[in-house]
Amino acid sequence: MSCIFKIKEGFNSFTNTEKKLANYILKNKEEVVNLSAQELSDKADISPAAVVRFSKTLGYKGFTALKVDLAKDRDERENDTSVIISEDDSINDIIRKVKVSNTSSIDETIGLLNVNTINSIIEAMVNAKRIYLFGIGASGIVAMDLQQKLLRINKNSLYQMDPHTQISSSVHITDEDIAIGISYSGETKEVNTPLKIARENGAKTIAITRYNKNSLSKIADYTVYLPNDEKELRVGAITSRIDALTIVDILYLGVAKNDFERTKSDIKKTRDIINSIK
Repeated sequence: MSCIFKIKEGFNSFTNTEKKLANYILKNKEEVVNLSAQELSDKADISPAAVVRFSKTLGYKGFTALKVDLAKDRDERENDTSVIISEDDSINDIIRKVKVSNTSSIDETIGLLNVNTINSIIEAMVNAKRIYLFGIGASGIVAMDLQQKLLRINKNSLYQMDPHTQISSSVHITDEDIAIGISYSGETKEVNTPLKIARENGAKTIAITRYNKNSLSKIADYTVYLPNDEKELRVGAITSRIDALTIVDILYLGVAKNDFERTKSDIKKTRDIINSIK
């Protein structure tokens, strides 16, 4: 089991000091492999003894052994496309890894949220005449999920699976509308192009993308960040999809809460009509 996985799996059981050190290691993996216990303790503002104790808590003989495993993690990440699995994993291993990976990533997503930004986006969604959604691939699944939820509460939202249709529809966006672009990389032209057109047309623009400087975030009036922890070469969008779904659930519930009684009525109507055809 990798050092990073051990830290993420055990995080909730750590002491406050251990959590402080764990967070520093997770955020500075490349640096930590070159530090001594004294240097790491200075940077994390804990004692050198706490660094050694933490290493032993994870099952290592000392901090040097932890660093060796951490360096091996780095080398494997550079050469491996399997994201979180290895060839000798059992099904139980995969189940546990998916649970830990997704739970940890959602926690990190929540930690990146700016509540003022979320409130501003929800307000814009509530007041918008139409909500345009742009995304392809796994991000398209997230966009479709949000559209389906918004339609249930009678909020006019538009999503087209075909990228060219998404771009074409953006021409009709006005300053009464808002546009939400979803792209983990932030460099998807089929998402960036319609969002840029929306902004040029006077609409408020929102980006849901990974935490770094990218083209999509530069276009948007508001950006909601996802953890930057998935490689571009991957077997599929795993944690990034879960993280983005978490964000759109927050936005949807924020909009639904705005007129709670009407929301309950709208959801009942849609539920009843679906039940009538079963």
